Amino acid sequence: MELHKPSHLDPGRVRWLVRNAASMTALVLGVVGVVVVVILSQDVFWATPDPRLTVPVVLAVATAATIALVRRERAYPAWLIGLGLALAAVVLGWFVMVAIVVAATAVLVVILHAVM
Repeated sequence: MELHKPSHLDPGRVRWLVRNAASMTALVLGVVGVVVVVILSQDVFWATPDPRLTVPVVLAVATAATIALVRRERAYPAWLIGLGLALAAVVLGWFVMVAIVVAATAVLVVILHAVM
């Protein structure tokens, strides 16, 4: 015997996307913003990105995230990830350098832990 959800509990993907449109917009804008900053703005990967590209992306994602909050959309991880990506794009060079230092430290800790 197979149980099916009632029609009012199974809204489908399209209705879910419509209900969470602002959250998905924030996510897509965040991902596109990081890709654009990496491709267009970075001569050297650890350089500071051009604020003329990053600040409008952050403002657009923050606006979409605010709209998602006002509409009480339940897809909060989507707009949080989008906003995090957009904010990381602003300080991408610094973010990459800190990530390299943290990774190198972690490798050294593992090596020293194995040796000692």
